[in-house]
Amino acid sequence: MRLLCLPVAALLIAAAPPPAVPGPVPTYADLAALTLVSPVIVRATITRAERLGSKDAPDVAPGRARLLVRATLAAALKAPAAVPAEISYLVEVPLAGGKPPKLKGAGVLLFLRPGAEPGQFTLVSAASQIGATPAAEATARAVLGAARDPAIPVVTGIGNAFRVPGAIPGEAESQFFLTTAGRPVSLVVLTRPGAARTLSLALGEIVDDAAAPIQRDTLLWYRLACFLPRTLPERVGGDDRAALADDYAFVLETLGACTRNL
Repeated sequence: MRLLCLPVAALLIAAAPPPAVPGPVPTYADLAALTLVSPVIVRATITRAERLGSKDAPDVAPGRARLLVRATLAAALKAPAAVPAEISYLVEVPLAGGKPPKLKGAGVLLFLRPGAEPGQFTLVSAASQIGATPAAEATARAVLGAARDPAIPVVTGIGNAFRVPGAIPGEAESQFFLTTAGRPVSLVVLTRPGAARTLSLALGEIVDDAAAPIQRDTLLWYRLACFLPRTLPERVGGDDRAALADDYAFVLETLGACTRNL
């Protein structure tokens, strides 16, 4: 007898990537806003997403579907109490070809409020289910940490402003006093001949000329760039209003736009 050894082809099947969560990529401002208003923030994996019919979801807009989602908890970033290992919530998603996206297996970062029953939650907004990424989770955790620092003001507007000339021609200092929910804060724009204008932050009565620039994509930047008025209020400025308005425009330009995608 002849023993024939026939080679057997091994089929290597690569693991399929998790489904993509529909929606735009959130900016820092989006994530900061969601993080600050959410009582519960978790990372989870969707195990089931069931489309509700028109009887259970009669008010859904055309081209969208409402899903009852069940997900297993991976990590709780913020919660007032223990979060169950399995949670459920409702979410609306866009249809593609008349069908909702396949979400089973997708990793999600969820910004939630507790529901009526244990394990039931409500999204804090229509856009508070986002795809879980290390960057998004790191941003949410950083915002949570920074929000515990009382030195970072909650900005509500501009109370007053003044501009004084310096000791040499062309030198001037503009100071914008911000209204906040806590300690007094002011923004200081310093102009010197032959040098670029600078922006610094003063906490209390002390103006620190050596203060580091306001870093973009931080909680301090968010509270300034996203909540300062777009123009200097009419009641602020007096005889120096034109120069102050120009320095205030420099403040906004230096901070940069508060971009939101959600």
